[in-house]
Amino acid sequence: MSKIILQIKGLVKNFQSGSTILEVLQGLDLEVNEGDCIAIMGESGVGKSTLLSLIGGLDSVTEGSIRINDTQITQLDERDLAHFRARFLGFMFQYHYLLPEFNALENVFLPLLIKEKNFKKEFEKKARELLEEVGLKGRLFHKPGELSGGECQRVALSRALVKKPKLVIADEPTGNLDDKNTQIVFDLITSLNKKYNTTFIIATHNKKIVQYARKVYLLENGKLNKI
Repeated sequence: MSKIILQIKGLVKNFQSGSTILEVLQGLDLEVNEGDCIAIMGESGVGKSTLLSLIGGLDSVTEGSIRINDTQITQLDERDLAHFRARFLGFMFQYHYLLPEFNALENVFLPLLIKEKNFKKEFEKKARELLEEVGLKGRLFHKPGELSGGECQRVALSRALVKKPKLVIADEPTGNLDDKNTQIVFDLITSLNKKYNTTFIIATHNKKIVQYARKVYLLENGKLNKI
C-alpha cells in the first residue's frame, strides 16, 4: 500500500482587503501518495499559487491542516518550518531564479553549502549527475545569461532535486517556455519522478500536463475536483 506523503484537511485561506474578505480556498481536502505526479489546473487567479505556497510552508493557513511526511507543518514555528522546507521540499517556479554570477553547476549545489559546508565534493557530484540527466552535460560551466530559457529551467529542476526531497512543488514551471521546451521539461519531470520516486505537485494552466501527470485536479470556487 502506498504511503500518503501529503494530506490536506479542511484547508481555508482568506485574504482581507479593507472591510472585504476574499475566500480563496474553502475547506479544501487532498491526499497525495508518495511517488505521485499531481497536476493542479485552473484559471488564473483561482488560487493555484496560493495553494502551493501553503503546501510549501511559505504562507500561513486561515483554517485546516497540512501534513507532509507525517509532520503537521501547520503547527510548526518559523524556525522549525524553515528547517523542514530545507530538508524535505524542493521548489520550482515560473521564473528560474538562478544566481547570474554562478554557472549551472554552482547554481545547483551551492545552496546546499549554506548549512553543510563540509560536503562540497559530494554535493557537486550529485549536481553534475542531475545536470547530465537533464541533458546539460556540455553546459555545466555556463552562466544563466549564456543559457536559453528552457536550459535555465532544467537547471532549476536539477536544483529542486539535488537535496533528494520527498516532495517537489512546481508553480507554473513551463509558464515562460515555448511548446518545444515545455514538452522537454514535462518529459524530464515524468522521467525523474519515476526514477527517484519523488512526489511532484505541479500547478499549471497548460492543458498538456494531462498527458504527463498521474492525477489531475481542477481548482475552482475554492475546491479541488479530480478530472
